[in-house]
Formats: sequence, C-alpha cells, structure tokens
Amino acid sequence: MKISELKSKKIIIFGYGREGQATLVALRSRGVVDIVVTDEQIIEVTEFVVPEKIVVDEQTVVIKAPGIPLSNKFVEKWRGEGAVITSSTNIFLAERKGRGKLIGITGTKGKSTTAALLAHVLGIADMPVKLVGNIGVSAISEIDAKDETVFVLEMSSYQLADLDVAPDIGVILNLYEEHMDWHGGVDQYQQAKLRLGEVMTAADVLVYNKRFARLAVLAQGVKAVVVPFELYDDEVVRSLTLLGEHNKENACAVLTVARMMKVDDGVTAKAFASFVPLPHRLQEVGKIGEVLFVNDSISTTPESALAAIEVYADKPLTIILGGQDRGYNFTGLAKRLGEIENALALVMPGGERVFTALAEAGVAAEKVATLSEAVEKSLVHLVDGGVCLLSPASPSYGQFKNFEERGQMFTEAVEKSKLNLL
Repeated sequence: MKISELKSKKIIIFGYGREGQATLVALRSRGVVDIVVTDEQIIEVTEFVVPEKIVVDEQTVVIKAPGIPLSNKFVEKWRGEGAVITSSTNIFLAERKGRGKLIGITGTKGKSTTAALLAHVLGIADMPVKLVGNIGVSAISEIDAKDETVFVLEMSSYQLADLDVAPDIGVILNLYEEHMDWHGGVDQYQQAKLRLGEVMTAADVLVYNKRFARLAVLAQGVKAVVVPFELYDDEVVRSLTLLGEHNKENACAVLTVARMMKVDDGVTAKAFASFVPLPHRLQEVGKIGEVLFVNDSISTTPESALAAIEVYADKPLTIILGGQDRGYNFTGLAKRLGEIENALALVMPGGERVFTALAEAGVAAEKVATLSEAVEKSLVHLVDGGVCLLSPASPSYGQFKNFEERGQMFTEAVEKSKLNLL
C-alpha cells in the first residue's frame, strides 16, 4: 500500500517508538491528514487517543509498530471490525519497489553484521547505499531518497510476520529457535522468516543458506529466482577480519549478493578487510594480565553461543551464560563445553535451565549475581591466562534493558576490575 492510497483513509499509527514517530513524519510530509496515534502507554502528542477509544471501519488503515504482535488484542479487534493492518515496512517497500534496489537480509543470527558488511561493500564500490531497518534507522524515514539508492534492510521476524511486499533480493542466513514468546511458538517464528520468500515474485531473487533443510524446502516452492549459498574457502572470504566460522559463512552470502550487483571481487575483498565489527559481537574489550575479555552480548540463543565458543575453544575458557528463560534446549551447548578442558560456566540470574543442563553434562558451573562477580571469578579461574567470554545464549530482558546495556555493563565491569588492580 502506497502513501497516495492512504490519503483517503483514516490512519491509526499503533506504537509510537522510533518506527511510529518516523511514520507520522513521513505521512504528514506526503499530505496525509487524518491520522491518530495510539499506544498502550500514554504518549504526549496531539494526535494521541487511547486504544480503547479507537473506532475503526473498512476505511481504516492501522500501521502497526514491529514490536506489537499480530495477536495483540487491539490488533485482533480492529481487524475483526474491518480495518486493514499493515506496517511502515510494507509502505516503504511498496513506495520504493522499482526504484533503485532493495536488498533485505534476515536470519536468526548474524543479520545485523551481514547487513552492515554488505552496505560497506556496496559503499566501497561507490554505490549510493543506505543501511536501514532493524539495525536502527527506520526505513520509512528514508522514503524520499534518490531513485538510484540501493537500500540494505535488516529485517526482523517482527517486520516479516505481516510482510506484503518483498525486496528485490532477499537473503535468509540461517534459521534457529528465537522469539517464541512473541510469535507463540518456534514454528510461527520460523514461518515469519520464511514469509520473505513466500511473497516474492518471479522478478525477485531469494538467496538462502542451503545448510538449513527448511530453507531448501522453501526454495522449491517460491516464485523467485533461487540462489543457494554455503560456507566455502574463497580468496575473497579469507580477507575477512571478522572472527568465527559463522561470520565466514555470512560473508559468503554477502559475496553472493555483491557478485549479483556486479561488484568486482577485489573491491569486495578490500571491503572485507576494512570492515569494523559492530559492538557486542565478539568484541574484544580488553585484557587484564593474560586474560582476554570478549563481549558477545548479542548472543541470545544456544546456537550463537556455540559459534562464539568455537572461536576460543583452544584456550582456557570461562563463559558467562544465562538471562531471560525462553525455554531453549541447552543440551548441545553443555555437551560442547564439556569437551573443553577446565572450562568454567558462570550463570547469571534467570539461567536455571542452562545451569541444569551444564550439571547434567558434568560441566563446572557457578551461579553469579552480577557481571562484576563473573569478571572477578574469571580472573581467579584463569590464573594462567585465557578468555572470559560473555556469550549468554539468552535474552537480556529482566536484568538488563537490552543486549547493548548488558554488553556495556560487562565492559564497565572489566574496566573497573582493571583499575582495582593498579
């Protein structure tokens, strides 16, 4: 649905965070007049109406923020009363389709780094590129960019759940368990990811990781041109400075898309070599003596923690685990830690499930109340040096506002411990 189609409608912007605010600005600038803002919290804007007082009909369009589930009671009520439910992502894609190039990147893990890496490659290749979406810049705020602009969109499962319009090129990096509480189950979560391919046309291209069986099944049924990728040894990929096999695999996806965009391999290699890692992703934040401290706070699933462990598995290791309990199976993670000699797991509040799995696997584990305590216990355990890895395998919510705050507090704990030793 394009903005021109909204001018004759009653518009409700549901959710007034970053997306909602950008949507209001974009619609106002394009001459949309009949707009109401609503939220389950009181918002100090003149357009605000509490959701309980919203009246809708067949001429109403509700633009829902990504964080609001489709199962929200107001969303279900308004849909039942005839309103159209959409998102700013759908509006942006409808407006920009056919102008420049739209590249959407998703996956359970690695989508931020991969999107940023691809945008870096295209920038080095002198293409007019903008990095938007879940990475922090609302796509709709860039809706009036020049026609030749190449957009790289990081797309979350929240944004994909009600996707109506596909990007020109869609990339699915991997598919694990995540966000089951929001979606209502692992199948619903994975189905949201798969929707990226399902709404594609024959003019679109789906790039997918052939290692995942469910993605291979998806590829057989979509209308789009399908291009599989996999981890392989390549001179271009070897120029990547990021750590970990998972980053190399995602770099293969970037290389696949870069070649579609006619980027010379030499340019891509140069970009891979100069890419600066995003914070909280295997970020080496400092050393105390011979102990290296690594902030991988972005790790919110067992699979992402396993990928981080493999980077440092040949060194004496402590790993900080735990956080919000989403019902994950930690058996494989515990088994791998049990294979690392003298590894110690330090389990944060909320990590009872992972603590149990570690005990059953015979892994040395201790409960800690704070990140500062975890840092101090790591220094005691790694008396001869090694790596203290914050890779929690769990969401941060409960004890922290988000994974960024958790990573920042870990970094601060390391710095404080360093000062105390001076």
